[in-house]
Amino acid sequence: MSRQSSYGQAVLNGLNVLCGVGILSTPFAAKEGGWLGMSIMFVFAILSYYTGILLRNCLDSQPELETYPDIGQAAFGTTGRIAISVILYVELYACCVEYIILESDNLSSLFPNAHVSLGGIELDAHKLFAFIAVLAILPTVWLRDLSVLSYISAGGVLASIMGVLCLFWLGLVDRVGFHSESTTTINLATLPVAIGLYGYCYSGHAVFPNIYTSMANPSQYPSFLATCFLICTLMCAGVGILGYLMFGDMTRSQFTLNMPQEYVASKIAVWTTVVNPFTKYPYT
Repeated sequence: MSRQSSYGQAVLNGLNVLCGVGILSTPFAAKEGGWLGMSIMFVFAILSYYTGILLRNCLDSQPELETYPDIGQAAFGTTGRIAISVILYVELYACCVEYIILESDNLSSLFPNAHVSLGGIELDAHKLFAFIAVLAILPTVWLRDLSVLSYISAGGVLASIMGVLCLFWLGLVDRVGFHSESTTTINLATLPVAIGLYGYCYSGHAVFPNIYTSMANPSQYPSFLATCFLICTLMCAGVGILGYLMFGDMTRSQFTLNMPQEYVASKIAVWTTVVNPFTKYPYT
């Protein structure tokens, strides 16, 4: 991969990978783990930054190393390459499936009565929009240059920021109400769910080798990581706190599903969530 991405382009790519689908679930994670459970998110941020630095050290140890399978080969031979490849591609495949589910959920909430009947096959709103999303997203995977993809990333980052602003607008301006009395300090029974959701907010490591090898100035990589993780953590924490305060025990898996649809801010948030996977799919 040619090194032609500037620092700003690398940051846009990194933020687009980190700040997206995961941020939608941070209020639900706060509900599942309680307020004290949010400390796990900050632990993940620190560990992710540190392991991101270790990843660069691995890639720099030999000039021919550029990907995770390459690292597996160098460390454990062919067995390591196969094992790392299987784990990596299963994770990325699962992410792609999640993006399609996300599109289907949000579009079917906008058009719940949509359906198609073809040759005796009935497609309800969820299945229909999942199929349409696959066809619409498919052309984006033909883009391979990360310096070009950074412009798409800018749209993804903007969409994420718009979704966050809509949540804040709904709570602080439209005043849909806060339910702090229905929140909990710690919820040990469902804390593992919160751990998984917080961990997903920092699951960009699969793409970091590609971003690193595309940077025109690789020495800026630690600064790139720090910037991305700091902004991502502030956004996730803000959304988690406000969303949980707003919806309490009624918090759903994505905060957009909790937002009353009669408000303009809610409609904007849902549509930005629909746009977001289009900007992230090429990386996975």
